[in-house]
Amino acid sequence: MEKESKENCIFCKIVAGEASASVVYEDEKVMVFPSLEPVNKGHLLIIPKKHAPYLADLDEETAMHVMKIAKKMAEAIRKSKYKCEGVNLFLADGEAAQQEVFHFHFHVYPRFKGDGFGFRWDKEKHFIKMERPEIDEVAEEIKKHL
Repeated sequence: MEKESKENCIFCKIVAGEASASVVYEDEKVMVFPSLEPVNKGHLLIIPKKHAPYLADLDEETAMHVMKIAKKMAEAIRKSKYKCEGVNLFLADGEAAQQEVFHFHFHVYPRFKGDGFGFRWDKEKHFIKMERPEIDEVAEEIKKHL
């Protein structure tokens, strides 16, 4: 799947006022609004106002600001009337991670026991057994690209 151009990006259209959204919060860097396909009622999306397809495309200041706003939104969701026994923060960054809209967006959504949603991870299928030397190798490989 190709990255949307800024001109075809639904989130850029929302920021420009060309598409509607029920804005919860807005400042000079970000907008927050409910998801059209929520996990549970209260599910919010935080988007940068500047088009950035992936996390790596965000400047550091905006990335930090997104997390600050996510904290605020999580607190607000917990105080709201929506059932909330926990909060998930979720980022799908790239097609293989199931990113569908290629404008960075950070999900903040309430969770509760029995809500039927969850991350499915089969330890037998997905667990990679590694010994310390291999784990050290992974750390060193990533470290050299910082």
